[in-house]
Amino acid sequence: MALISVIVVAVLAAAAAGTWAARRGGPAHTTRAAGVSAAAGTATPGGAFTLLDGRHATLASLRGRPAMVWFVAAGCASCAVSIPAVAQHLNAFTKARTRILVLGLYGAFGQGAKGTAQLASFGKATAGRAFASPAWSWGLASEQLTAAFDPSGTPDAYFLLDAAGHVAYRNSVPVSTMSALLGRLPSVSR
Repeated sequence: MALISVIVVAVLAAAAAGTWAARRGGPAHTTRAAGVSAAAGTATPGGAFTLLDGRHATLASLRGRPAMVWFVAAGCASCAVSIPAVAQHLNAFTKARTRILVLGLYGAFGQGAKGTAQLASFGKATAGRAFASPAWSWGLASEQLTAAFDPSGTPDAYFLLDAAGHVAYRNSVPVSTMSALLGRLPSVSR
């Protein structure tokens, strides 16, 4: 029964991601991160993001500790299902010393304070109490950062970065790829 549930969620997530991308005018990708440009083994592309408290940062600030960079959008059904699934595994990320950076895709939320408020509302609604966990940070990706990692603007794509800032693994729809994601954590935390 659990396998059937995961399959149904994956199919719905793929349909939702395709619908969301089509509304944005971008190509529709399914649950594989096919349109994502940051290849495994490469140094992370540059780019800035804005945290919910208004501070600006870059991916370079994450170096020295493994991280998961995950792009989401409010209209993305698979994101809404994946966020609580990841929240259930925050302890595994903490044990692996892997920080989670949940970033709103550029253009998926408003700009400035309005956008951070929208992302915070989405995060609180989907993550519940886990939203306040120090295991993850939430912010808005710049246009440059979104284009470097996810040029098609397809939500629910994620990247595991090693401590040196290299892409060690990439995929999408964590609710459907959780086993593979958790299996990769030990390799990035070395």
